[in-house]
Amino acid sequence: MKRIALLMVLALSLYSCETDDDGPNLNFAIAEITGTDLPEYFEIGESYDLEVAYELPNACHKFSNFSVNQYIAEETDSTFVIEIAALTSYDANITDCTEEGELTDSRTITDLRITSEDYNNYQFKLLTGEDEDGEAEFLIIDVPVGEPGPTTPQENTNT
Repeated sequence: MKRIALLMVLALSLYSCETDDDGPNLNFAIAEITGTDLPEYFEIGESYDLEVAYELPNACHKFSNFSVNQYIAEETDSTFVIEIAALTSYDANITDCTEEGELTDSRTITDLRITSEDYNNYQFKLLTGEDEDGEAEFLIIDVPVGEPGPTTPQENTNT
């Protein structure tokens, strides 16, 4: 009787450890950011919506969200840096992507508030991909705080 009970427990435990899982295997990747609609300058006390354009790796990828990292620049404490990456999700069980779909799209990052007078410049580092060494590559755009003054041509002092 003990042997039968032991065989039944063993059979049930082997049955419950079945590894055939046909469900989705969700993974994440990075989409190449191709541009944004940043203004010429920011005004203190204003709020901005930024449209960010990106290109998916292939049509099986779906936009997931933006990853945003913010910090003060090491070189100068008057520059505030905002790194933005576009994350996608895809099912790793699909080895041959035959889905049709648009690879370029854009999403809006809403309500970027410029509230501090501590920064003269906002630097946006938009992740475009990786180089052959696996190092991140960025599209870097600087946006000054406050309307830039009028530019005057340089005087020619070589006369």
